Amino acid sequence: MQVFDALGRESWTFSVGDAIEHLLVDGAGDLWAGHFDENPLGIRRWSATGQLRWAYDHVPGIAWISDCYALNVSGSVAWACPYTDFPLLEIRSGRVTVRTNTVRGAKAVAVHGGRVAFFGGYREDADRLALGDLTGTTVEPAGVSVLTLPDGTPLGHRRTVGRGSRIYVRVEPFTEWGVFDLSG
Repeated sequence: MQVFDALGRESWTFSVGDAIEHLLVDGAGDLWAGHFDENPLGIRRWSATGQLRWAYDHVPGIAWISDCYALNVSGSVAWACPYTDFPLLEIRSGRVTVRTNTVRGAKAVAVHGGRVAFFGGYREDADRLALGDLTGTTVEPAGVSVLTLPDGTPLGHRRTVGRGSRIYVRVEPFTEWGVFDLSG
């Protein structure tokens, strides 16, 4: 990781590992890394100076994180949906709340109040938008729809990121972002 100052000069570097699927900054300026490809590091949080602040360790109720499919960082809270069982993890002040979840393969997640939205999935669910209600221990399904381009055609190749209540989707030729906002 390279950190640059306001004038674009490199200030320092540090390693956050390899196989990084998600790299997001929280409200305190800390860096969250979600790893893929069976990387045993799973999910970690670093200070801007490279100090490891939080790392996934065994959490009762979830299997080993072998791939962080979706990661959302908003304020000081991170939300993740890791492979293989796809629970929704809420990481707040270093403590993890685990909610069971039936949505598989989502590539982005958005959270607002007691609601959650998952975007993406496997094969025919690639353009799926699944909504859910949060309970203390589960995500209760609340509806499913499909995101399309304005003319009704499938999205095709895209990039996605979840931030707070929003899921940003950018389709080829990657010139602008579309936004789904769970808050309104």
